[in-house]
Amino acid sequence: MSDVPGPQLAEIEAAEVDILDSGEAGGKAIRGGLIRTLGHVGAMAMSLVSVPFMIRHLGDVDYGYYMTVSSIIFIIGGMTEAGLNQLGIKRYSSMDAAERPGFLRVLVGLRLTLTVTGVLAATAFSAATGQPGVVVAGTAIMGLGLLLQLTQNAYAVALSSQLKLGWVAGLEIIGQFTLSAVTLLLIAVGASLIPFFWAAVASAGALLLVTVTVLRSETELRPSIDVEQWKSIMVEVLPFALAAAVGLIYFRLAIIMMSYLATDQETGIYSAAQRIVETVGVIPWLVVSAGFPILARAARDDADRLKYALQRLFDVSVLLGGGVVVAGVAGAQFAIKVVAGPGFGESVGVLQILICSMLATFLVASWSSALLSLSAYRKILWSNLVALATTAILCVTLIPGMGPEGAAIATVSAETALALCYVLALGRADRALLPGLNQLVRLAPGAVIAAAVGLLLHAPSLPESLLCGAIYLAGAWLCGAVPPELLDALLRRAPEPAPDVNG
Repeated sequence: MSDVPGPQLAEIEAAEVDILDSGEAGGKAIRGGLIRTLGHVGAMAMSLVSVPFMIRHLGDVDYGYYMTVSSIIFIIGGMTEAGLNQLGIKRYSSMDAAERPGFLRVLVGLRLTLTVTGVLAATAFSAATGQPGVVVAGTAIMGLGLLLQLTQNAYAVALSSQLKLGWVAGLEIIGQFTLSAVTLLLIAVGASLIPFFWAAVASAGALLLVTVTVLRSETELRPSIDVEQWKSIMVEVLPFALAAAVGLIYFRLAIIMMSYLATDQETGIYSAAQRIVETVGVIPWLVVSAGFPILARAARDDADRLKYALQRLFDVSVLLGGGVVVAGVAGAQFAIKVVAGPGFGESVGVLQILICSMLATFLVASWSSALLSLSAYRKILWSNLVALATTAILCVTLIPGMGPEGAAIATVSAETALALCYVLALGRADRALLPGLNQLVRLAPGAVIAAAVGLLLHAPSLPESLLCGAIYLAGAWLCGAVPPELLDALLRRAPEPAPDVNG
């Protein structure tokens, strides 16, 4: 018999239950996805406050230098990130509590080594290729900021894996607030170009400091050097890193091919619509990534829970993706007018085509997370290659005759092909994981009515576009297409346990 009193023993046992194994995990993931989305929108709003002033302050030449350095750092960051964060979340989520601190230290050590190597190489390359001194110096300075940022990302694996997504969203806001505040301060004092590079260091440093402070009492933070574990991680992550690189290319290939196959004006028309879709396209990944630790944990030892989670993720993805498509098609004219201005009226039709890819994007985000949780890296890579080939073939075929509309059709087709490849790959891994399609039937009435209203209004303004979205959601509610878990999570109600499912 234990000497610990019953109530205290119960509390201790509850504390030892991993959040990913508890019935609260789904609700925390849903609320976390919403918080991360709102945080992303807030961060974007902050950047819109500072960036226009910065462009005017620096002028064409210096801002061109700044963007050159930013592009170099973006490439180096993408190359050294190499999918390590998602792999880190996958491994951390599937580990027992005792294994996690050691793995986190190894991951941070690997991140530091790769980033330092990449930044030194980029700085040396800039100098060797005759870049102006301010670009070389800026690469070194912003490279330091990248080192701090990616180190923070590695530590934040612990927060994401334990569904502490409020902290993750808060950190994004802290980073953007610091960057915007320092930028505005530099503008106010009339600073030259070099100090603006240090704003990135200040932002990343603030993020790292807060993250380390939050995690200090939970885990050991000292980086660790373990070459054997580093090799194991890199061997596992390489196929996924290649897939991620292909994914970055295929969605942007259309605009590159437009520059070769269409006029400058047509390229500009397409670019305005593409910019809006890229901005909105972050949302599916923020929503789905909140639930990725649950998928990774379930994929380890709970097939029933994985199947249940994927079905619910499919239901939510179709619900939200359909809503974005309905609202986006109805509000395309308003969005183009606000973002690009009255001179881009021809972009409206392009945006209405492109926004249709958002339904597939939600499904791509969901099913790629499922495949990643199952370690199906090569299936992800081959699927992305199919999407790349689809984009290239359709762009060459459609752009010469259809211009930006042809590029939009090619992009939507590629995203749809990618979703189909992912679900086929998921079925080949385990047919039991394929989703039921009843949700599509339940959503159809509201979508049809909302689309009909949008057509009757012809070119709806913002209130009318919101009306179309409201009609879609009302139809979804009345037809039972809103998953009860979604409402339970948002209202913080305890969900009823699903049969044969843990949590």
